[in-house]
Amino acid sequence: MKFVPLTIGCALAGLLIGGAGADPLPMDSPITMGGVETVCTGVGSGKDDPRWAAYPVKVEFSNGAAQFLSGAHVKLADAAGKTLAEFDCSGPWVLLRVPRGRYTVFATIDGAGTRNAGFEPPEHGQKRVELQFSSVPANQ
Repeated sequence: MKFVPLTIGCALAGLLIGGAGADPLPMDSPITMGGVETVCTGVGSGKDDPRWAAYPVKVEFSNGAAQFLSGAHVKLADAAGKTLAEFDCSGPWVLLRVPRGRYTVFATIDGAGTRNAGFEPPEHGQKRVELQFSSVPANQ
């Protein structure tokens, strides 16, 4: 798997996803796993779907120039470290609907390493969690 700046290779992202045997999520289709409703999105008109505003957590993948990245291997763990969901995402956003509590999201992009962030879903609105892979160069 390689990192793919969204503006260069979104169409190729599905071909570049490899990883640890996790299932790839279909784009723009809510899937429930481990009690967590998850959506992989953020590309084209799919990112404008009004349903996405109802998800309390949006995880974004970007480089040091704040350009979206796609092709991440994602793992979500609860406060005890138990893996709730693990999958590959061809888009730059992962939306999560999780029960109240503390979570950690991990994302790996080959060649750029793994990033993680802890979060709690908000009572209202949408929390943005950015995982930045600063070693991925900006588009030239």
